Amino acid sequence: MTVANTTDFLGHLQQSKLLSEERFDLALDVVAELGELDALTAAKALVKAGFLTRLHATRLLEGRTRGFFINHYRIEDILGSGGMGWVYIARDLRTGAEVALKMLCEQNENDAGLLARFQLEADAGQRLNHHAIIRTHEVGEAVGVYGNVHYMVMDLVRGIGIDEFVAMGGPIAWPVACHIAQHIAAGLQHAHRLGLVHRDLKPANVLVDEKGNAHILDFGLSLASQSVLGDEYSLSMIFGQDCLGTADYIAPEQARDSFHVDRRADLYSLGATLYFMITGQVLFPNMKSRSAKINAHWNKLPRPIRELVPDVPVEVALIIERLLAKDPEQRYSTAREVALVLKPFAKPKRISFNFQQILDRRAAIARQREKLYDERSKRAATASSLSVCSVDSKAVRPTQAQMETTIRKDTQLNQSNPGLKPPRKKNS
Repeated sequence: MTVANTTDFLGHLQQSKLLSEERFDLALDVVAELGELDALTAAKALVKAGFLTRLHATRLLEGRTRGFFINHYRIEDILGSGGMGWVYIARDLRTGAEVALKMLCEQNENDAGLLARFQLEADAGQRLNHHAIIRTHEVGEAVGVYGNVHYMVMDLVRGIGIDEFVAMGGPIAWPVACHIAQHIAAGLQHAHRLGLVHRDLKPANVLVDEKGNAHILDFGLSLASQSVLGDEYSLSMIFGQDCLGTADYIAPEQARDSFHVDRRADLYSLGATLYFMITGQVLFPNMKSRSAKINAHWNKLPRPIRELVPDVPVEVALIIERLLAKDPEQRYSTAREVALVLKPFAKPKRISFNFQQILDRRAAIARQREKLYDERSKRAATASSLSVCSVDSKAVRPTQAQMETTIRKDTQLNQSNPGLKPPRKKNS
C-alpha cells in the first residue's frame, strides 16, 4: 500500500504517535504553509524540518503506522541488518540519548540456535567494558506485531565497517591499518582476560570511527570459559560443530572444532583482517566455496603480503605471518603482545566519510535482504501449502555460506570511488 493523499499521510502520522500533540500541530502548520501538495512532498518537507526521519517518512508512505517504538525507545533510522535481525538508531525517550538497538527478527524468535546466539552476544556485551568494544547496556523483550521481540541496547558508534572502508576506498595504508589492528588487539585482550573468545572476528565486525579508532562488535559466537552447554549445543545443532565462524577469516583449528579453541584463534582472525586491510583482498581470493577456503586455511599459505604491497615493512609482514601461523603454538600468546609489537608501526589518521550516505547504503542492503527473505518465504509457503506467516523460519533462512556470499556482495559499495568520502547523490 502506497499513501499518495496528504490527508491520509497526516492521518497515518497522527496514528503512529511519533509526534506529541503539540509537535503534530506544528507539523500541520508546516504542511499548510506549502499549500496543496502530495503525500511524498509533504513527507519530504517534514523530514527537512526535522519532524520526521527518512525511515519514519518512508514507512508512513508505505501505510505503516506501527513498529516505531520498542518499549521506551523510538526507532529513528536503520543502522544495519544481518542474518539474525535488524540494528537501528533509536532514541531513549527517558533520557533523549541516541543508542544502537538490535532486534531479533520476529520470525526467528522461536529459532533455538539464533536465539542462543543472540543471548550469547547480549551476555558477552554486558560483561565487556572497553573503548574498543561495543558495549551492551540493556537486554529485553517487547510486544511486536506478530509476537514478542527480543532486543538489546548498545553503544551507538557512528563508524564505518572495515569491509565498507575497503570497498569504498581500496586498501588501507599500512600505518593506519596497524593502528586499527592495535585497537582491535587491545579490545581482544580485554575480552580474553574475561574468558571470552570472539570466534567471528572479521572486517564486517569492526567499526572504525572518524578518528581511526576501532570498535569490535557482534560477540554472538563468543565462547565463554564457563559457557552454558545448552546454548552451545543449540548453536551446533543449527550451524554444525565445524561451521562457527566466517570462512575467509576462520582459524584452521576452529574450522575443525569450534568448541575447543582459545584466544589464539582470534589472533589468526586478526591477522587475516589486517592482511585484508592492507591488501584489499582475503587470504585466499581464488577459493570460492566454503570447503575450499577452509582447506586452504589448513594446507596453503597466502600470497606474501609484500608481493602485493611492496612498501609494507618487513617487520609488519613478519607480524602478520606469525599471526597467521597454522599451528596456534607458533602465534603470539596474547593479544597484548600483538598490540605492543604493532605500536611502533601504528599511525592514527582521521577518516572522512559521509555517515548518512553509509546509512542510506545499509538501508538499501537491508531492503535487498528483506526482499530475499520474502521471496524465499513465499516459495517455501507455496511448496508446503502453508501461509507465509506459518512458515518455519529455519526452512527459509539461507545457509551460513549463502549468507556470507550475499553479505559480501551487498557490502561491495561504490568500488570505483577512489576516496573514502562517497560522491554526492544526484537529485532525481
